[in-house]
Amino acid sequence: MRTLMLHGHSTSAFIFKAQTGSLMKKAILKLKMELTSMEIGPLRSNLDRSFTFDFIDGPHATEPPRGLKMVLSKAYRWIETPTAESMQSTVDWLQAYLDKKGPYDCVCCFSKASAVIASALLVHARKTPTKPPPFKAAIFINGSIEYSVFDAEGMPQDWVTQEARDIKDQTEGMVRDKVGAMSNLASTYMKSTGLWDDTSQLVHDPTELPPPSSCFGLDFTALPADLAITIPTVHMYGAKDPIWPSSIQLAYLCDPGCRVMYDHQGGHDVPRSKEVAADMANMFRRLAKEIGSGK
Repeated sequence: MRTLMLHGHSTSAFIFKAQTGSLMKKAILKLKMELTSMEIGPLRSNLDRSFTFDFIDGPHATEPPRGLKMVLSKAYRWIETPTAESMQSTVDWLQAYLDKKGPYDCVCCFSKASAVIASALLVHARKTPTKPPPFKAAIFINGSIEYSVFDAEGMPQDWVTQEARDIKDQTEGMVRDKVGAMSNLASTYMKSTGLWDDTSQLVHDPTELPPPSSCFGLDFTALPADLAITIPTVHMYGAKDPIWPSSIQLAYLCDPGCRVMYDHQGGHDVPRSKEVAADMANMFRRLAKEIGSGK
């Protein structure tokens, strides 16, 4: 299964490689960590060579967060602003890349990259439903959505409620504040820390999924049938992640008949414990079998 790997906001392909698999010794030294710190279970190490991964940087260069400046001179974003125009520009950029380097069986995206892929799939479902989608399957890790896609596709203006917008602003602000306070974010990305352990300010209860009719301000029972993601999807999210509500909203945009939801119990990161990495690898295998690719 050939998978396109898309990093999170204001990071890079290099960082996503570090988050999902063992690095070469040179790269480990660049991160100023000892080799022994890599003896935990990264996702890609659990998969055989029938699974291949291509990592690319987002289209917009930006300053890296303070905690990543020790390892990155330049970071990348997927969208410049959360508007429909900016999102469509990135979707067009991604399609140009796919036309040149594709096709891919699957896309795996972290955080903000998920919003780009969700937008691309939703627009495809609405405007070109008779054509094959850009990917056969998608994996969203701590995913999120941008509400501008619903405005662009003609949803009633009041479908995205003020409650939904307030929750999104609050939870994304919590992630920014946590990340901005870290002086060594690279270490957080590479091994378990207590960054996300304080859950006192979270707006969600991870032990109880909200009903589709009232999912943090969105009513998915009112969503038109042709504005949904119908390819097989896997949604990996963390109970301690402030943007858990957005991850659940993204999951509810996808066909429940071919959707898998998995709580890795962590924060806004890619878990590297052996147990979770093994579970995540099993989901890759399940998808490969479902779409008829890999072993």
